[in-house]
Amino acid sequence: MKYFFYLLTFLTSQAIFARPDIENIDYQLFEMQGKQGIKDNQGNVLIPAQYEELGWSEGDFEVVNNVLGFRLNNTWGLISLQNEIIAQPAYTQLYPGNRGLLIAAVKGKVSQRDFLGVVSTEGKVVLPFKYASVKLADLRAIVASKPGRYYMYGVVDLGDKVIIPLEYKDITVLGGLRYAVKNFDGKTAIFNDKGKQIIDFSLDSISSFRNNLAIIYDNHLRGLIDAQGQVIAPLGSKDFKISDGEAKQLSFNEWKVLDNKNNAIGSYNFDRLKIYDTSRMQVHANGKSWLINKAGDALTPQNYTDLGTEEGGHFAFKNGGLWGMMKSGGDLLISARFDSVFLFEDMIYAREKVGGIYKWSLYDGFGVKKSNHYYDNIRERTHYFFPVSRQGYWGFIDRAGEEVIHCVYDDVSPFEEGMAVVKFHGETGIIDKFGSWVVLPQKANVEIVNSQYYLTRKGKMTTLKSFEEGTVYFTENKVEVKENYLLEHLSEGGLWKIDFEGRIFNSLGEDRYQEVRPPSEGFYAAKIDGKYGFIDSQNRLRIANRYDEVGPFQEGLAAFKLLGRWGFLDKRERIIIQPSYNSSSTFKNGLAIVSNDKGKGLINLTGEPVCSFEYDDIHRQDNDRFLVTKAGKSGLISNTGKLLINAKYDELRDLNNGFAIVKKFGKYGLVNIHGVDVIPVMYDQLIYDSFNDQYLAMKKSEWENVQLP
Repeated sequence: MKYFFYLLTFLTSQAIFARPDIENIDYQLFEMQGKQGIKDNQGNVLIPAQYEELGWSEGDFEVVNNVLGFRLNNTWGLISLQNEIIAQPAYTQLYPGNRGLLIAAVKGKVSQRDFLGVVSTEGKVVLPFKYASVKLADLRAIVASKPGRYYMYGVVDLGDKVIIPLEYKDITVLGGLRYAVKNFDGKTAIFNDKGKQIIDFSLDSISSFRNNLAIIYDNHLRGLIDAQGQVIAPLGSKDFKISDGEAKQLSFNEWKVLDNKNNAIGSYNFDRLKIYDTSRMQVHANGKSWLINKAGDALTPQNYTDLGTEEGGHFAFKNGGLWGMMKSGGDLLISARFDSVFLFEDMIYAREKVGGIYKWSLYDGFGVKKSNHYYDNIRERTHYFFPVSRQGYWGFIDRAGEEVIHCVYDDVSPFEEGMAVVKFHGETGIIDKFGSWVVLPQKANVEIVNSQYYLTRKGKMTTLKSFEEGTVYFTENKVEVKENYLLEHLSEGGLWKIDFEGRIFNSLGEDRYQEVRPPSEGFYAAKIDGKYGFIDSQNRLRIANRYDEVGPFQEGLAAFKLLGRWGFLDKRERIIIQPSYNSSSTFKNGLAIVSNDKGKGLINLTGEPVCSFEYDDIHRQDNDRFLVTKAGKSGLISNTGKLLINAKYDELRDLNNGFAIVKKFGKYGLVNIHGVDVIPVMYDQLIYDSFNDQYLAMKKSEWENVQLP
């Protein structure tokens, strides 16, 4: 006790002069014959130039309590500015700590490792030389031993009494005589300077103290404590701001669950959320994402930073910038160590860095690795084979990861009809599922048509060939492969259908046809001499080529353009609606969208207006209602032209359930199909849960003052 009293008296007196902020104004280092010495600012030599180095083994040059270190024969000692040796050179390390104390190290006799301790500027040992690490913190020292691979940290006083046992992964000073202590599970607790645990090991981390306050972190949650370790605000907030004399708290956004009568059903507090299915939602909070049920209970781990879309009962998840795979219930399949991971059918594709290069592997749905090699690329499976490339060459592996066709090809296509087109030494051929040649490599592009035929294309020449009998048909015209025939584009503008035996069985055009479009209600729009008309499947001209443009037939009518105006005609070329419109859509359910000089409107099959022509745009919806836009605002009309919702909203989304989500002045709400407010337009976001016929209405949280004690 008497020793401790003397030590405390010594430290108090030394603290008055502790570590002055000297920028070498009063003292100058000088060298002579490779040795260092010190002069004062008048040039008087204080310490002769006879030392290898003056200063400290770490940090900048400074004088502490009128002393500094000197190096001689690669070891350090202490010397005063009066050139008096205070401690003989015996230390492998020597540098300032705080309160006039110095951290020093000596070499172990057996291990030859450095063992650190603390000495005073008078050369007296304050902490014995037995630690692997020492950091002074006021009247305490954070020390560490290294009994094996890992450092074990603890806290001792300056009498070497253990305050916090040396058994933790890390310890940092928080301020206010508090310590953040991290265990080997990665969780942090708070201890006071007496070694008492104030908060248990439940935290991820703790901020530094500011104005005697610190923020505590547990996954996505934040709380606030004071310097005594008392909880000022429990874990549960999004964030805190600490400034002079005050603290502010930010809660998570509040999401209210509402029915279509604006009755509150429940609420959640997260940054964002997304409806997943009938009973699950994906939520986001402070950079973390997980699934919850309707009661708010977590269904997957809450420490992941992102989740992918569920596929086949599996979720890709992101953690620490890398991706892994888990089951929908949260059970881990593949740990997060991949740059990319996705599920295709029942197999998992995963990419990671191997030797600094990204490589792909294949896993089954249980997380078991199947591929025997790392591949540069793995394509989607066809016919139980996966195209893979290794060292610049392609081959195939099966579900078991066996390389059934070795990687020897320049490129490969997916298997079709039990065969695959491959490139080999710059030529193209076809192999079967055993890797045997069906069509030998040749200097032409090869294309599989079906199990009996294939095409070769070389220059302008296209040749249809049978696997059994050889050449069937050839031409220099452009050829398209259809399901049951070839479509040949004649150089003069016509089209021929050719069966797989090489016979021309239908001609869709004559030489004069410049264009023939796909059929609509049995008619083909055809361009002849720069004008459009219609032909039938027998190549008969049914509607004369007299129009500038035409649309397809729909509900018996086709739009046509003549002299810059649009109208409609029937299949007998009777003009049903005169060409008087600037634009036109096709008819659907008896209505077409047209425009004149006043704006857009609707007409029926007889050409009668269904609504006024006052809109800038009209968009047809699947429910036979029309979204209309006027002066940048959106509204809704019925298929009879009746105005349902005035065009006064910045956004409008018809939910097809008798209600619409609307946005005005940056806020969202709900109106019924007659435009009557149901949920007030006051929320920052509004989501419709179609699975449960409910609404999630969000209000952004705002900063609020924390009541400080």
